[in-house]
Amino acid sequence: MIFNINKIAIAGVIFTAATLLSCQENKFGEVDLTLPDNTGKWEDVTAKYTYNHPCAMYNDDDFARVRNMLADGTAPQVVKTAFEALKASKYGVIDYTPNPVRLMKRGTSADVNDDADEDAAAAYQTAMLWKLTGDTRYADASVRILNAWADECEGFDPNGNANQMLTAGIQGYTFANAAEIMQTYTGWGESDKQAFKNWIVKNFAEKNRQFMDLHWSRQYMMCEDHYWSNWDLVNMCSYLSIGILTENDEMVNYVVNYFYDGGGNGCIKKLARGNHADPLGSGETLFQNQESGRDQGHSMMSTMVTANLCQIAYTLYKGNKSVPELDFFAAHDNAVLKMAEYVALCNLRSGDDDKNKAGSWLVNAGDMPFEEYKYCINCSCPDKSHGVVQSVVNLSEEVKNGRGEIRPGWEILYMHYAKEKGQGSGYKYCKMFADKLRPECGPDGTRYTSRGGTFDQLAWGTLMLYRE
Repeated sequence: MIFNINKIAIAGVIFTAATLLSCQENKFGEVDLTLPDNTGKWEDVTAKYTYNHPCAMYNDDDFARVRNMLADGTAPQVVKTAFEALKASKYGVIDYTPNPVRLMKRGTSADVNDDADEDAAAAYQTAMLWKLTGDTRYADASVRILNAWADECEGFDPNGNANQMLTAGIQGYTFANAAEIMQTYTGWGESDKQAFKNWIVKNFAEKNRQFMDLHWSRQYMMCEDHYWSNWDLVNMCSYLSIGILTENDEMVNYVVNYFYDGGGNGCIKKLARGNHADPLGSGETLFQNQESGRDQGHSMMSTMVTANLCQIAYTLYKGNKSVPELDFFAAHDNAVLKMAEYVALCNLRSGDDDKNKAGSWLVNAGDMPFEEYKYCINCSCPDKSHGVVQSVVNLSEEVKNGRGEIRPGWEILYMHYAKEKGQGSGYKYCKMFADKLRPECGPDGTRYTSRGGTFDQLAWGTLMLYRE
């Protein structure tokens, strides 16, 4: 391994980064990104991008398609239902009152994180409603939330532990995607807009980069494999979204290169593991998730956040077809899809209820294939006692394992491969999950029972992506 020390400037913030270069090279097709060979070094992507805002989770064409079919009555009923749910959400009201805190506290004795969860979701949902209705009252509500946090919040409590990096990732990409939608709103003053960008770079992007470079700090540096994949993935989502928001090519390229060749478990080579035949005989190839042996709640989170990451990168790709590496969905011969199929099969029940509570498991625990995974065995972490060898997928019936718990994101995967790409197969279990949960919707309601299940993903995939 070779380490290059690079310094990059992002909106006035200087980072000193240890950039990991592996001894592998990927050869790209137009969009079908194949497995790396072992003959050379990975060639870093150093692209220059076109930013047609909004161009993160969704673009103007996406919003126009949904807005027009809602207006002329041609929208499928599930899209209409999702739209009504968005308007009825407590995070989508015109008079929403933000609750910014001076210091976000995560990993301290007195966590103060709920306000950031909820206000970021409200900023995002009111931004969506502005684009779908044209009602500037929603736009003003979103801007009011974004400005309030930029004005009042000074960052993270310095006494917090590594868990603050999860908030930096999750709320980072939610706030960033709200701001990305609002970029073109003329009612958001330029000075306020720039102040928000400076704030999110300083308080979120800096944390994202610190985590991916150091896992998690120079003082408490862990080995690259210590933190499970979901930690990397939320920080990748945030850093990519903020890079798009601020038109920072270097940030975008960093995430692209990290996805293909990074050191941590968010890298696709570590994220999607094994090579298994479907035990139910569909003929599909399945890849286990890096967290499949840990528990199903986290493997589900990892997969759903991956879906969000892929969607953000793909939206940027649609305006930058000369950079096929942005099509994360296609990477390593659809590795993300094969991983999602494995996770879906592990967690699906046979019933047709939208909470996935009814019926029997589609697969018995003993029938699910698994490649042995050695977690932090003989690693460089200071603590040498936490390693474990996982020999089976964790399909325990214990509540804490989270088997069968639901999260929004299956619509992204099914709609991309079946409708956007027009593939005829390979998504049997993603389709089953998407059909079961449709319309996915987002925060509020009773389906997503944990805060993580509610706020870790941007949600609303049925509203924005569903096609019959």
